[in-house]
Amino acid sequence: MSEVKQLQDAVDFIEHHITEDLNCSDIAKQACMSMFHFQRLFSILCGYTVGEYIRNRRLSLAAAELLSSDRSIIDIAFQYGYDTPEGFTRAFHRYFGVTPSAARDRKSLLPSFEKLSVQKTLLGGKVEMDDMSRYSKRGYYVKENAPIYFTEDMDNTCKWFCDVLGWYGDVCGRDVNDKPVYGCVFDYPGELIVTNLTPFRGIHLFRGEPSKGVVGFINVQGLTTFHQFIKNNGWDQISDIYEQPWGAKECSVTTIDGSILRFFETTI
Repeated sequence: MSEVKQLQDAVDFIEHHITEDLNCSDIAKQACMSMFHFQRLFSILCGYTVGEYIRNRRLSLAAAELLSSDRSIIDIAFQYGYDTPEGFTRAFHRYFGVTPSAARDRKSLLPSFEKLSVQKTLLGGKVEMDDMSRYSKRGYYVKENAPIYFTEDMDNTCKWFCDVLGWYGDVCGRDVNDKPVYGCVFDYPGELIVTNLTPFRGIHLFRGEPSKGVVGFINVQGLTTFHQFIKNNGWDQISDIYEQPWGAKECSVTTIDGSILRFFETTI
């Protein structure tokens, strides 16, 4: 059974039991995976955890019912796993930016968080399964990122990101002399961005004089694995992992251009 089918079976199980107590161990069994492997693969592909996916789906379904029915807010809150109306209101406001009662009164148009289609996400985006296998085994993923990076040899820089960090990317624009002027590198296969499944977590590349200072402050999940991954790829221009007083672990990587990328993972 392919990992695409295994993950979709798990997503279908979540959908069929969305108003019930869901245990990650039981969900992983539907995918015929260990809980650790399932959680890691799901997070890498989706950019959010299983728990975040379930919460977002429940809030989206609750919002749809709130606007299309006359059921009481407290009944809807209980149906979608909230023990108190206050807890539901806080979660609803944090996600949609408006309270449930205000959304109903104003008949607000709220964004919908759709059920995940793994097949459409991967194959519809024409992502090569060899790429996804390499991607899923990498052991870390970027949670948030969008810096701008200047380089004089964009082709070589793209190759460095691929060879050392395990990222994906290419030159997107060249001038009349065929010199690169713009490119992008991504933590994930770039085709995934067309599905709107994940936020932009890449780096914009522009031709120019490289900065020798810090050019990116990047939030990752799996910093220790990331650190070892870089070492295993033979790149020694990486600092040790150290603790930050604001509740994070951090390390810095000096790139092929002499620029510095700081990677951190929150610990609280």
